Amino acid sequence: MVNVATKPAIEELKPGIKAPAEETLLTPRFYTTDFEAMSKMDISAQEKELLAMLEEMRADYNRHHFVRDQEFKQSWEHIDEDTRRCFIEFLERSCTSEFSGFLLFKELSRQLKDDNPILAEIFNLMARDEARHAGFLNKAMSDFKISLDLSYLTKNRNYTFFKPEWIIYAVYLSEKIGYWRYITIYRHLEKHPEHKFYPLFRFFESWCQDENRHGDIFNALLRSQPPLWNNWKSRLWSRFFLLSV
Repeated sequence: MVNVATKPAIEELKPGIKAPAEETLLTPRFYTTDFEAMSKMDISAQEKELLAMLEEMRADYNRHHFVRDQEFKQSWEHIDEDTRRCFIEFLERSCTSEFSGFLLFKELSRQLKDDNPILAEIFNLMARDEARHAGFLNKAMSDFKISLDLSYLTKNRNYTFFKPEWIIYAVYLSEKIGYWRYITIYRHLEKHPEHKFYPLFRFFESWCQDENRHGDIFNALLRSQPPLWNNWKSRLWSRFFLLSV
């Protein structure tokens, strides 16, 4: 007789509320930065581009996109345990990452509103998108009778300090990687619909455009600061963040 080890149950803070994943080098982090330095950042070299992106953000092309339809209103008990566990892990990591972005952008918006109103409004609208994404993902988790307590995460998660230039590198890369992750999943499942076991995947085509816009904003912010991209030190930093993010 072969004894098969049982997989540990999902740890809960209380019934239906998942305990946050243990923080490691690979789990999404929460960030803080030098807000005063960010507020004094001279963006004049890319102001025209940033204003154009601000108009795009104001248009809010996805404002009606994140609406749960009838397809969500069913039981998901038929999904096997391994798939369920992996999918919950995917949802948790994605939700935590999006919520991390919301917290950072919201605080940047608040701190920059007096000294850098253009960036402050852009960050406020980016926070809107990230909150929308995090809420949609957390609601998807609840279909599997588990969800995250985002207020608990806000108060209890460790915050990593990154200098403004590191924030710019890291956010630019994570948003562009997010774009490619969502669009790659979407395209793969369009070719293999038999694997599309949950309706969330249908949303990824338009969803990824939010990530792309955010990445473009941080690209313009990066371009507005020549010392961050036009010398050998900046190229080394870029390579480092490309590998680490």
